Amino acid sequence: MLSNILYILLAVVMLGIIVTVHEFGHYLVGRLCGIGVLEFSVGFGPRLLGWERKGIKYSLRAIPLGGYCAFLGEDERNDDPRAMNNQPVWKRFLTVLAGPFMNFVLAFVVCAIMLNAYFIAETYPTVSEVVEGMPAEAAGLAAGDEILEVNGVALTHDTAGVNLMLKTMQSGDMTQPIDLLIERDGEKRAFQMTAVPVETDDGTRYQIGIVFSSRTFTFFESIKEAGSYMVETTGMMLDSLKNLIFKGEGLEDTAGTVGIIAVVAQRAREGMYMVLWLMYIISLNLGIMNLLPIPALDGGRLLFLIVEAIRRKPIPPEKEGMVHAVGMVLILGLFVVLTYHDIVRLVTGGFNF
Repeated sequence: MLSNILYILLAVVMLGIIVTVHEFGHYLVGRLCGIGVLEFSVGFGPRLLGWERKGIKYSLRAIPLGGYCAFLGEDERNDDPRAMNNQPVWKRFLTVLAGPFMNFVLAFVVCAIMLNAYFIAETYPTVSEVVEGMPAEAAGLAAGDEILEVNGVALTHDTAGVNLMLKTMQSGDMTQPIDLLIERDGEKRAFQMTAVPVETDDGTRYQIGIVFSSRTFTFFESIKEAGSYMVETTGMMLDSLKNLIFKGEGLEDTAGTVGIIAVVAQRAREGMYMVLWLMYIISLNLGIMNLLPIPALDGGRLLFLIVEAIRRKPIPPEKEGMVHAVGMVLILGLFVVLTYHDIVRLVTGGFNF
């Protein structure tokens, strides 16, 4: 029970960090652009702690599920030259864009950390571990053995060599003996063994029972690869969103805040890698969703700013405010529906703890 509470708290804090980073983006760029900030808050609800500096209120509130940044003249006309409504379009555009952008920055940093700490950058045809009770152990293979040949096919000492070894083994009759030429302490030795069937998540696989040595990405490699990895993940997210909107695929798996907290609390038990993975996915997803041209979201506000730049005059605040108000009502309605759906899944055991 205590562990469940701790993992739920971890999930809440994670979501709070992700949303706070988003709001900090608005705050930072807004201040750099000279826009007046009324308050920057971490969390929602009753204020637990607060102070004021240079006319800006800072507060820590009771519900750590995000935060907000309130700008002077954000939703109303204000004659103060620092008010948001009196700033040129490009300053307002950058300030609004900064929120989703910071979510992408956070996702990039977390992705680089994952690549550096956990992802395999390269695998080598060298035995890192021999699985107990498997053919490789019975044949006498040991950790540190470098595999030079498999069934007479020479291997290079890199990932391509590992792939060639697996391809060579799988292209033949897996019930027949496999010949390996290895190097141990500068001496070449020949071994023979027969793979055995093993049940895996992907079905039955024939294995000899060795784990290849490998390395994770270096710091600079992880920085380089993180961008490509984010582009690939973004593409998959957009495809999923398209299928959800036009085909209804994945609708049953859609979750609100309660569901996200439940999933994070459940999966975080798998270790730090999963915590980082979830933070990466949620932050990237939040950045993408906020760029959609939906009223009340950053994407909707950006759309109005683009229209204003094209027209060379602002859209009347009352009309824009009405559109955003309708969008907010729809978003709150969706929030209520998703929350009800999440609670039902909790009660019926849809989320396991």
